[in-house]
Amino acid sequence: MEKESGGKLPVRENPVIKVLPFKGWRKVLAERMLSNHLSCAEVTQMREVDATELVSLRQQMLHQFQTEHGVRLTFTHLLIKIVAHALQQHPMLNSALVGEEIHIFQDCNIAIAVALEDGSLLAPVVPQANSKSIVEIARESARLIEQVRSKRFSLDCLTGGTFTITNAGMYGTDFVTPLISLPQTAALGVGKLVKKPAVWNDQITIRMKMGLSLTYDHRVISGAVAAEFFQTLEKLIDNPAQLDLGN
Repeated sequence: MEKESGGKLPVRENPVIKVLPFKGWRKVLAERMLSNHLSCAEVTQMREVDATELVSLRQQMLHQFQTEHGVRLTFTHLLIKIVAHALQQHPMLNSALVGEEIHIFQDCNIAIAVALEDGSLLAPVVPQANSKSIVEIARESARLIEQVRSKRFSLDCLTGGTFTITNAGMYGTDFVTPLISLPQTAALGVGKLVKKPAVWNDQITIRMKMGLSLTYDHRVISGAVAAEFFQTLEKLIDNPAQLDLGN
């Protein structure tokens, strides 16, 4: 039934099928995200990168990794390693704005966004990812994700992040614009892997492409600095063999 409301457009009643409480972690995270969004100058750069060699590297390592280390190697694990390596070359993105000071950190503590069944989002932190091997990163990530999803985690595992990775590719998303988790100054959104025709070595061939989105705080990071970081990231994804995965 529609109701007239003083000359305004009629209001159509719609039965509510379920009511969810807006409290606890859901409310805390929502308030924090809104506060962060309103408190910094967020800008996002996007680019599609060639991930063919990254896909090949993971495929080569997959069986041996599972057999020898008991952990399934994911693209997120490899991206944590790649991002940590790139941050060491572009330390302005591994920073925090604290009052009137920009603190640039030595350790690359990578937060990984994890979606929970209730719709909330938590980001446990892999500390010192820049000094960890790919095996250590995979084990630490698996342990943190299991703890968060089973809600058996301490608040310590959610603190100290210097950069965040949000991987939405597993949900079929091409590009995702991540929000910055203050006082961090940047975050990377990862899209799905897609086979596409591309020019490679002057030939048209099928390559694996992946969409990346880099959101950064323009108060701290200029567009040029962000673009240079993105270039390094793209080169590492295009040629991951140059990485020392053991350190």
